[in-house]
Formats: sequence, C-alpha cells, structure tokens
Amino acid sequence: MAEPVAAGAVRSLARLTKQLHSSLDLSPLTNPRTGCVRLPASAHRSGTCSTPVLPDPDGDPNEALAALSLGATMLDLRRLSKHLTMMLTVLNTAGTTEPTPQPKPRTPRKSPRLEVLTGPTIVETRAPAIRCNLEDDPRHAALHAALSTPIRPRDDHSGPAFSALLRMAANGWRTDDVLSAARTAPALEYLRTGRYGGTGRVQRPDIDRFALRQWDRALAAWNRWTQKHPCRGRAETTTDKGGRFRAHQIQHAAGTDPTQWSGNAGVHRRCVLDALCLIAWETGRTEFDIDQRRLALTAGVTQPTASRALSWLRENGWITRVDTCRGTRSDRYRLDLPAVEVRTESQGVPAPDPLLGTRLHQTLLHARHDLWTSAGLGGACGATHRALLSGHHSTSSLSQATGLPAATVTRHLRLLQDLGLVTRCGRAVKKVVSAMAAAAVKLGVAGVIEARQRLYTAESLMWEWWQRELAWRRAPRSRKPVRAEHPLPLLRGRFPTGKDGRADFAGALGRVLASLSRAVALAA
Repeated sequence: MAEPVAAGAVRSLARLTKQLHSSLDLSPLTNPRTGCVRLPASAHRSGTCSTPVLPDPDGDPNEALAALSLGATMLDLRRLSKHLTMMLTVLNTAGTTEPTPQPKPRTPRKSPRLEVLTGPTIVETRAPAIRCNLEDDPRHAALHAALSTPIRPRDDHSGPAFSALLRMAANGWRTDDVLSAARTAPALEYLRTGRYGGTGRVQRPDIDRFALRQWDRALAAWNRWTQKHPCRGRAETTTDKGGRFRAHQIQHAAGTDPTQWSGNAGVHRRCVLDALCLIAWETGRTEFDIDQRRLALTAGVTQPTASRALSWLRENGWITRVDTCRGTRSDRYRLDLPAVEVRTESQGVPAPDPLLGTRLHQTLLHARHDLWTSAGLGGACGATHRALLSGHHSTSSLSQATGLPAATVTRHLRLLQDLGLVTRCGRAVKKVVSAMAAAAVKLGVAGVIEARQRLYTAESLMWEWWQRELAWRRAPRSRKPVRAEHPLPLLRGRFPTGKDGRADFAGALGRVLASLSRAVALAA
C-alpha cells in the first residue's frame, strides 16, 4: 500500500472477496492490531500454499508478483470494492429480469402468556391437608427426627419451633396432627411452656390455643411464600415416587383426543383432572386424599360439578377411589392411566416435562378466574381463551385444540372481542390480567371465587363442628372432651339445634359465616 488504510475498509474488502473466493483465509486480514497480507507461496491452513491468481495461466508469475511492489492507493481499493460488489450482484441476479430484493426479517409477535397470573397452587379452605403415605419419604423422616431433637434450656425455643411449623406446613400436615405433635414433640417445647427466669419453663394456660395461633402464622407465612414463588413450592423439593411420571402420562393421554373434553362439562372434567395431576406433581405420589371442596376451588368449578367430574373420571378409568371419607377425613384417590391409544416416541418413553407443574398451575389459575363464572361465557369460552393465549390464532386451529365446533369458537371470539380480551384481528390483548379483571367487573361477577371459597370454608368448619358435637355426645359422661380446644370460639360451644331437638345446619352455617366475616374485618 502506498498509504495507510483503515482496518474497517480492509475488513469490508476482505469479506467481499471471501464471497467470491471461498478459500480465502480472513484471519490475517481482519485483525485490526496484527493484520497482514499472506505472502505468495506461504503455508495455508488447508495444507497447501498460497498461489497467486494470474490473468494468463501460461504467463510468468514473476511479472504478476512485480505488480505488488508498485503500491496501491485508497482510490484503488474503492474501485476494487465497487468491482467486487458489481460481480456479486451479477452472480446473484443471473437468470432474472431484475435484482431480487432481500426480504426483511419479520420479528415474530410475542403472544401474551399465562405467567402474568399469580395465586396459590392448591386453594385451601383451612390448612394444606393433602395426605399421602409418607412413611418412606426421607424428608418426612428428617422432619420427624427434627421434631424429636430436644432443645437445651438456655437456647432459643421459639425459632426452632416456628421453623418446624413451617416445614410441617410445607409437607401438608393437618391441624389435628400439629396439635398432637405440639403436646409431645421435644422441638415444640415453646408451644407448651414459656421461659421463666434463666433456664426455667412454666406451662402455658391454654396450650392448644397458643399452638393453633402459631400454626396459623406458619400457614400464612408459607402461603405468602408460595404466592410469591409459585414455581418453587412443595414440588421443588418433592421426592418423586411415581406421581410426576404418572401426571406426565395422563396429560399426554388426555391430549390425544380433545373432543372428549369439549363443552362446559368436558372442560370442567379436564380442569378437575388437571388439578389432580397438579397434586400428584406437588406431592410426587399417585395416591393422595383431598376433599371435593378444595379440589373444586383449585379446578375453578363448584363442589357438585367436581363430584360429577370425579364420578366420570372413575367410570372412564382415569382415577380410582382407594378409600372413602370418614369423619373429617376426605376420600383417597389414585391416578390411573386409562386404556387409550397413545403415540409413543420411536426412541422410547419421553422424560417428564420439568415445566409441567408450572403449566398446570397457570392453566388452573386462568380456569378459576371470576370471569368464567358468568352464565354467558362458561368454562368452554375460557378454554378458547386459553388456547388463544397458547398460540392458536385461526378458527381451525382453535377448534382442533379445544375440540369445539368452528361455529362455537367463532361465537366465543366474538364474545371475547366485545369484552376487550381479543383485538379485531383475533389476537389476545397484551394486558391479560387487567383486561380479565375489567371484564369480570363489567359482567358483575368480580369476587365470585372469593365468596365461594369463604362459603366452602364455612361448610368445612360447620362439618368439623358437627363431628366434634357427635364425639362429645357419644363420649361417656365422665370422659367428655374439653370444648375449649378449638381456635375458633364459635366451635367451642354446642351445635345449634331447632325446637324439635334436631341439628340446625342452616343456622350453624350462618353463624360460622358471620364469625368468618368478623375475623376478616378484624384482620383488615
């Protein structure tokens, strides 16, 4: 070169030459600090040596090499760049009437996702009471070992006790089991006694009441944590005993024929099945017991609908009822794989999807929104909206994903567009949560799920009250149970009866609802 040239200009020229001569090595030319030109006859990385391209193959190479010593200017490089660009244009447009413009890459539009919805994984009425056989669970054994560890008199007693209660909440302990452990477990000494002096302990006047108050605090803390971290709840530390693999199998089998889940009844059955699969994923077990009210709240349906869905699932081989309810204990179910034709992979059985629990959680959060309780929409319209959010946009694709007729899908899209959930071009709006909340307020169904949860909680407490009343009536006069052991003052008294002496369940339910309303008002 007769004059210095910028590294950027050499890099551009080298890349143009590379497009015409693929054997050109760009590494020495594109290095801005140590760049150089490979000399003729120097070693090449392909194993040969650099050979100059002569205009005349029979000419003298020395004459071509002598031209390199003349030096080139920046003007020569610009002419060479234009010449190479013209040659590339001719080669790319050979055989066409005009140069083909390069299409601009289209940025795919990001569809709104269900991850914006938040809420608990399993909706509870009182306490997380998902029961399963935990004798062979190492975490359960570790918790029992921690509860059996005594605390030295001078050490802190409140911290280990609350930590144990949090672990009990994470493992799904019932209130009765917590009270039993509070009376005997050495690690829960803080629930039985208080510090007196330096190392002394004095017994508390009402052990059960204090233990239940601490248990409620632990439950509230655990529920707040699971709401902030919906993907890092109990399922993250669960030892899989076949529950996750069975949930994956059932979801794969249920997706083979979408028509069996079409209509409002089919959508409700699928939601109940998804809720059962989510419980299996959370617990890692194929057998567990859960009452119909908590299952209905988790699946976004009513308790009678959940009962009918469970009956249908039992008749079609999806679940089996292992044990029936007794007293305050709920039914025990086992997930089964029905005899359906499922396409398997050619390389074997695929591994369970690690995000299956998250997808089920988000699907059920969408299904139990207040909006779908409206009589004009229903669960089928909610299924269409979920399919739309999942990436299905055309009517045929939505119909295939939901199993609904095309006319029904079109009507659902029109309803969703009127409510502001779908744009004119058939796409879901970006702000899904605010749009769904505004639509629920517009239809007058805002707060329906919360009221249903409060009703089911009152019904569960009323049934517990009646069971306590029966236990008190059946006990001998000399061994009547103490009524002041329940944290709810209402349940410490006698169950209301009518003038004829029969139990007044309606009056008891009204009194429990009023007591819960007062408790909510005081908490607010």
